[in-house]
Amino acid sequence: MLFLKSLSPKRAENPIIPETSPAEETEPATPEKPGEPAMPPPQDSDSAPASTEEKAPLMATPHFAMAEYQCDCTGYCDGWPCAMAPELLEKIEALRCSFGRPVIITSGVRCAARNEEVGGVSWSFHKRGCAADLYCPGVSVGDLAAGAKDCGLNVLPYYSSGYIHVEI
Repeated sequence: MLFLKSLSPKRAENPIIPETSPAEETEPATPEKPGEPAMPPPQDSDSAPASTEEKAPLMATPHFAMAEYQCDCTGYCDGWPCAMAPELLEKIEALRCSFGRPVIITSGVRCAARNEEVGGVSWSFHKRGCAADLYCPGVSVGDLAAGAKDCGLNVLPYYSSGYIHVEI
């Protein structure tokens, strides 16, 4: 099955700042004609029921879904204690494009409780949506750090752990 990335017109204007968490996203209701009962859309016999249909993820940039930047705490917050900074998202996308291969985000925005859990500093840029931790399979930490600097990011390489911290 082929899925195409799509953004609603509202999201197309500013697709990188979430107004709601992806779990809160709903399809807009189609207006009913007066006096007509609501009818479900017709189903092909080959298609899956509408309730099991997968939605395309909300994209922050062409290569990254918003969910990749979401706080990964275990319920301290709704996943979005703050919005990701558009400048950071653009620069991480540029980094991904410069290497021409996937970049894996291991930590994006963090709530205060998650930041404390992982040993983050109290002034962490993660808590403001201005930092991310990432790695790129097949690319050394040093090369990734140099590429991130070339993209205008401030970089802290963690050589022994195999990732870099980037921030704006």
